Amino acid sequence: MPFPLGAAGKSDTIPVMPTKEHVHPFRVYMEDVDAQGIVYYANYLRFFERGRSEILEALGVPMARAADPDCRLVIYEIRVKYRRPALLGDMIEVVTSVERPSEYRLPFRQQVRRRGETEPLVGGEVDIVALGRAGAVRELPPFFDAI
Repeated sequence: MPFPLGAAGKSDTIPVMPTKEHVHPFRVYMEDVDAQGIVYYANYLRFFERGRSEILEALGVPMARAADPDCRLVIYEIRVKYRRPALLGDMIEVVTSVERPSEYRLPFRQQVRRRGETEPLVGGEVDIVALGRAGAVRELPPFFDAI
């Protein structure tokens, strides 16, 4: 199933790789919403972060490895399409898939949707790169070889 992205992004759809897909469910809490009970737009980036953390753990990459001073994993680019809002109390899930097209970039395709629904509330692409101790882009570390 593709993730919609729209005209502002690179493509009209973001493909899902079913072999490397993770679903992380959780509830929308008061801390996630504005005064109208709607999830604040920037919080979707936090939800995406949770999804990326969970898929990496599921693939055997501990999050502590992302903070290694010799190889820090950082966001290079984010593209997001907001379609419909999540609301206070909603049970939602972050669906995350990942591929490895090069030795330097790790793109994640993500969507937030209400549990039990297939249409995304928000879809996006997040590209991760590795930085060495001096801050220059370097090859991804060997623990990503399985991806």
